[in-house]
Amino acid sequence: MNSNEEITSVINFLCMFMPETLAKRIVCIILLAVGMPIEQIAQLTGFCGKTVKLVRKKLREGGICDLFKVGGGGRKSKTADVEQAIVDEINTNQYHSRQQIADMILEKHGIRLSVNAVGELLKKNNIKRLKCGSIPAKAKPDKQREFFEDVLQPLMKQAQNHKIALLFVDASHFVMGCDFLGYVYGKARHFVRTCSGRRRYNVLGALNFVTKKLTTVTNDTYITATQVCELLKKVAAEYVGAPIYIVLDNASYQKCRVVFELAAELGINLVYIPSYSPNLNLIERLWKFVKGKLRTQYYDDFNIFTEKINAITNSTDKENKQAMDRLISDKIQLFDDLFPTAANPYVCTVQSLQQAA
Repeated sequence: MNSNEEITSVINFLCMFMPETLAKRIVCIILLAVGMPIEQIAQLTGFCGKTVKLVRKKLREGGICDLFKVGGGGRKSKTADVEQAIVDEINTNQYHSRQQIADMILEKHGIRLSVNAVGELLKKNNIKRLKCGSIPAKAKPDKQREFFEDVLQPLMKQAQNHKIALLFVDASHFVMGCDFLGYVYGKARHFVRTCSGRRRYNVLGALNFVTKKLTTVTNDTYITATQVCELLKKVAAEYVGAPIYIVLDNASYQKCRVVFELAAELGINLVYIPSYSPNLNLIERLWKFVKGKLRTQYYDDFNIFTEKINAITNSTDKENKQAMDRLISDKIQLFDDLFPTAANPYVCTVQSLQQAA
């Protein structure tokens, strides 16, 4: 047993029954017993020379039993006595980097930790670097909860039972340029060309809660009550014979006399969400999905740009149906179960995170 492939095969076989470190130690002991040089053993097992020498020393001192122990019995962590206090401090205040946490630990507890050690501490306590969410400053969480439980949730259940057609309506404005920069993996930073001018493509959509089909009216100028009325006519023609309920926000071009009159004429029920409550309009999730598909891509032709958007929005009930089913459901993020951690920041309860997942 002296080839690299054979040693690797033996280690892989032993790993089926024990931790990798223990498997390598056993192979190391065997190779030491047959007199193989330390440098060669280190190369074959992946251990460093110092580790191989420690194994040899244990063997000579009769401490072979210690070589079969993995983990445990190590020295006490420097932060063991104050670990919970550190975790509470991180949860209570805002720290944006591991270096800031390391500085906090040094200042408050007199313990100097490397950035890597802070990372291990965070991993051990299941603390992750999470993107902050936003709450509209004028949002009223109690009104949102009341609307969801008394109005929206019953409508969702009726739609799921095929008693009504429930649609969510909103407009999104896609500006051709660098509005869709995102994160990509790589060893070097990526740059994307920008476009001259600010041509935009407006999409007013009505998303079916159950089927995920999107009915749209588009242009490259403005969305007004005229486009809303055009969309209402399309929806009425598409869902003939079914009671139609449309959930929409309080934008002035959607909440005006001409829209009210046409909706009444077509037999469409308009359901307006509370002010400053974009989280209650599920089509917002679709717009985020579309923008994600447009990221880190340079478009030098407006027609190609609009064709790409149309291809995505036309496939919500086809190729992208599975993704839409995950995004569009009866799980709604509400804010009445948040609790303040400081003057401004809020955090979710574990229960609310599970409900919104």
